[in-house]
Amino acid sequence: MIDQDLALFHDTAPLFSVTEFGAPMPDSDRLWQAKSAPEWSQVFEQVHEFSGGYSSLGSGARPMSLHDLFRHFLDDEMASLGIGMTPLQMRLLLHPLQSMVCHYGQLMSCFSDSLSSRNKTRTVTASSTRCRLEEVQSLLQRWYDMADRYLKVNPICAVMQANLVMFHLISLNAVTNFSEIERLARREGFDGTYQQLVWTHKRCIADVEEAVFHCGQVLRIIRSMPRGVRPPWWAGAIYRAALVLWTDSLINKETPAANASGGFPSPGPTFAIDALPVDHPMVVRFLSKRVGQPALSKRDGTHIPMDHGVTVLAHCIEIMDEGTSNRFVDGVRNKLDRLMRS
Repeated sequence: MIDQDLALFHDTAPLFSVTEFGAPMPDSDRLWQAKSAPEWSQVFEQVHEFSGGYSSLGSGARPMSLHDLFRHFLDDEMASLGIGMTPLQMRLLLHPLQSMVCHYGQLMSCFSDSLSSRNKTRTVTASSTRCRLEEVQSLLQRWYDMADRYLKVNPICAVMQANLVMFHLISLNAVTNFSEIERLARREGFDGTYQQLVWTHKRCIADVEEAVFHCGQVLRIIRSMPRGVRPPWWAGAIYRAALVLWTDSLINKETPAANASGGFPSPGPTFAIDALPVDHPMVVRFLSKRVGQPALSKRDGTHIPMDHGVTVLAHCIEIMDEGTSNRFVDGVRNKLDRLMRS
């Protein structure tokens, strides 16, 4: 999990491969939390006790490894085989998915932006890579469906809430190039012209609606978590969401074209993207039909427009101020504050 955290927040590929995880993995969170070998043995026997009270110790009973779980996950066999997942297993299952997103995302960033019709090989290769990335996004959706089923039975689970934040951050990486976003924030290679800003925006955010949706969910979940149970990297998650939303705010959104009667179609109602759950009709409509105007929201329900970068950053700083302060949180907050004042 540390490998996953470091890779995600440093925008690098995880060091470990799923093929290396062949050892049996604790199939109960109580086993992860055991503080000694005797306690672990006692819990293992309770978890794997055979019918009739026969001990499972020494019987050869082996929980599945992460490699086994991921294989069944890829084959979509989890439900048919009756494989139950614990929150920590769900978290570890995100590790190989994160590796795949990182791999294909890095590959996509290597293609040039010119779409020369003479370079058919480049076009095919880029398209196939994009298809592979979309396949990983489908696997991420499968993971989310499993997590959603778990939360319907166990609605209050801090570990699973942290897992969902991780899921949205990984999904965000599938539609954004965060390294390019940070380069833009530092004004590296940027001449200040609007033409270059539009071009850079396209390189930074491949799917605006998806990116805004995942940013909103990151903010929503973290704000819903009590300060004492938030993961240690929660401020880093706010930072990433803030920079993506800031980048999108730099571009003037196009006005919808006039319809046949000469009028302009309605852009749709304004809704709080950071307050509504994934299955809310407005969120579903926004993702499926690109209808609606997403906004941020204060605790009192007041909507905050997302078309001004300073306003977006100031709001995210306020969210950080609601949490527990430490050196890491203060450092991340100061980075956003410097960007807001630049």
